[in-house]
Amino acid sequence: MKKLTIPLVDLKREYAFLKKGIGRQIKDCLASQHWILGEKVTQFEKELSKYLKSKYIIGLNSGTDAIILSLRAQAMKLKGKEYFDKEDEIITTPFTFIATAEAIIRSGATVVFVDIDPETFNINPQCIREAINKNTVGILPVHLFGLACDMENIVEIAKENDLFIVEDVAQAFGAGYVSEDRGQKIEDRKKLGTIGNCGAFSFFPSKNLGSYGDAGAISTDDRKVAELIVTLRNHGQTHQYDANYIGYNSRLDSIQAAILLAKLKYVDKFNNLRIKIAQKYHDGLKNIKNIYLPSAIPSTRPSARLRTSFGRCHMPSSTPQHVYNLYTIKVAANIRDGMLKFLNSAGIQARSYYPLPLHKMEAFKTAKISGNLINTEEASRGVLSLPVNPFLKNREIDYIIENIRVLAKK
Repeated sequence: MKKLTIPLVDLKREYAFLKKGIGRQIKDCLASQHWILGEKVTQFEKELSKYLKSKYIIGLNSGTDAIILSLRAQAMKLKGKEYFDKEDEIITTPFTFIATAEAIIRSGATVVFVDIDPETFNINPQCIREAINKNTVGILPVHLFGLACDMENIVEIAKENDLFIVEDVAQAFGAGYVSEDRGQKIEDRKKLGTIGNCGAFSFFPSKNLGSYGDAGAISTDDRKVAELIVTLRNHGQTHQYDANYIGYNSRLDSIQAAILLAKLKYVDKFNNLRIKIAQKYHDGLKNIKNIYLPSAIPSTRPSARLRTSFGRCHMPSSTPQHVYNLYTIKVAANIRDGMLKFLNSAGIQARSYYPLPLHKMEAFKTAKISGNLINTEEASRGVLSLPVNPFLKNREIDYIIENIRVLAKK
């Protein structure tokens, strides 16, 4: 077959599609010359608030700071202190990007790693339950690869133990829970980031909604928390040149907000395209020996439905959804690296996320581990992510599938 070159993320095709809209937005910025927390930032926050149906949106400079500021605001509200104490424990997954656990440490708390569900790669609610003790203050679930965590069980656990939830939605913008009596339309979803106390979003260029640099945001329905985050993002200032807290330079700049405004109106369209591409992968790769396809429903409760109230969320009957920021398969550990090398040599920019789990990194040697992390370590040795950007062409999808099938026959 003729060799193709297929990037993991195709920002050039996306820009060609959005060029006029992005151009208009940037032209507005150039005309106003308001670059820091300007009109475009305010406009983006309002539009994102409407999209997520969240009372408050605070635009930030990165997804990392979105988690840090969310956690610090929880410490300030719950403990009356700027930071958590070291004995305060926050439970999260070790199978994610560095920023998730890094933020917990920067908030003053201790990281507690628990294992994942082997089918969904998301944090396992039963493992969360087993890790809770008198020092536990919160849960930080990561909606990995675009798939909603089993929030029914996580919400239930948080309510029972009086814990906060900060959702890491970096890889799952637009995903959520679909109300069964309203059908499966993506626009009907109870969006991720609106279920816990705060939702932390990254708009890194490779995300489902991506900027042209670093950018992020926090969603919350809690006015006090929102006010604290607004203060923290601008050096802790309550008034100009008067800081009440130790804050950050975490402001979203106008040029990134403008680009996000141009993209936001298309994000559901692009997510639907991702879902269709994922289905084509599923149809083409099913029943291949040693290849396990991504799950769209948490295996801890196959018919998982969010039925309880927590903070902002009350959904009587709904199911978790996947928007495939990454289409991640799992293969036998002894063939993963060979498959990655084979696909890369064929021009397919496949990638392994995350080959070294967080609990094995020197930076997190002070973290606690609850139970064993067998599923995490197995996933780190076996996962492989395929291109799934919304501008993939059918012949490119077929090319990827065919190369995997050729390798599987060897």
